[in-house]
Amino acid sequence: MVVAFATRDGRHVQGELRRAPLVVLYEVSCEGARFERAASFSSGDARSEDRIRAMIGAAVVFVGAIGPSTAARLAARGIRPATASEGTSIQDLLAAMVRTIPQVLEPSVDAAVRSLAV
Repeated sequence: MVVAFATRDGRHVQGELRRAPLVVLYEVSCEGARFERAASFSSGDARSEDRIRAMIGAAVVFVGAIGPSTAARLAARGIRPATASEGTSIQDLLAAMVRTIPQVLEPSVDAAVRSLAV
């Protein structure tokens, strides 16, 4: 599954999706996490919709905060929003996700996200 993160530094979950200057995406499987791609935005030029388009194919996005309209737009694209405390390490979240995926059968995205203790 592809997991996205709203961030300023590429290493920590930071801020709201609509203001994130960087969105990083990783492929997560029972074998580990692999960097897939990143999209950067200048704060004045990009809107939430630009960031959402950059996440097409992601199953979940971790953000520090999210408004209801952005959450609804994500859901309409099949992307589940999940909040994490400001400053949470992206690598720690990825490691937790890898641990929750059984070796034989990967669980649904909802089950994997709910099992994370953030």
